[in-house]
Formats: sequence, structure tokens, C-alpha cells
Amino acid sequence: MPTNDSHDIIKNMSMNCLSVRIRMLNRIVAAIFDEALRPHGIRASQLNILVAVSAYGPVTSRQLCQVLHMDASTFSRTITRLINKGWLHSEPSGEGKILKIQATKQGREKIKQVYPDWENAQAKAVKVLGDSTAETIIAAGNKHLLEGMTG
Repeated sequence: MPTNDSHDIIKNMSMNCLSVRIRMLNRIVAAIFDEALRPHGIRASQLNILVAVSAYGPVTSRQLCQVLHMDASTFSRTITRLINKGWLHSEPSGEGKILKIQATKQGREKIKQVYPDWENAQAKAVKVLGDSTAETIIAAGNKHLLEGMTG
């Protein structure tokens, strides 16, 4: 039987853990976007990279991993899928295994095609989270994206 101290600790962690709540909300929001994007043959995680490359490209794989706070192996698997679909192009950067990546015309067209469904998913996600929470998440994410670009 837990002591009062361990009971208080467990209660505090179970009621206040940011990690649990952020991971749960991530799964909820990711499912909203993945469902909306499924007819387009792209997942939200892939679209995130495609949009980042289109916005900041051409960029190196190292820069993108830094900006998106992704580990290299997950990033590499996703990039390979996007290249195979013809939405991204890569070439050696001259820095070992680091690639220079840019969006193709087909990749930019894919972004335009998914945009209406992305907008609907965005609206659903905002409804789930609430306006102020969504704004706070966007602001916090923008701060870390900026740090990733400059750090």
C-alpha cells in the first residue's frame, strides 16, 4: 500500500504530467491530419518535411533535422519515401552523408493539392485544442523552429 508521500507523488504526476498530455494530444491531432491527408497519399509527418523543405530549401539534411528536432534515422526514412514519390530531390552536399534537399515541382503541386484538406484538419485540430491552446502551441513551436534555424 503506498504511503501518503508516494500517493501524493503519484497523484501529482498523474494529474500534471506534460509529457503524457502532449503525447496524447499529439496522437489526437496527428490522427486528424492523417485522416484528412490519406486520400492524397501523404502522412502529416511527411507533409511537415515537404513544407519545411519548400519553405527553407534547398537545405541540407542536417539543417532539416536541426530545425524539425528529428533524429537522423527517422528523418532518413521519411525523406526516402518523399524522394521515391518524386516530391523531393536530393544530391550529395559534399559533407559526407549529408544531403542537399529541395522540393520538386511535383512536391510543390502536392502541397497545393492537399491545402484545402489541410485547412479543414487545422480547423478540426483547433476545435479539439481550443483557440488559446492552439495559439500557444503555434507560438511555442515557432520559437523552437526559429531556434532550430539559427542554432
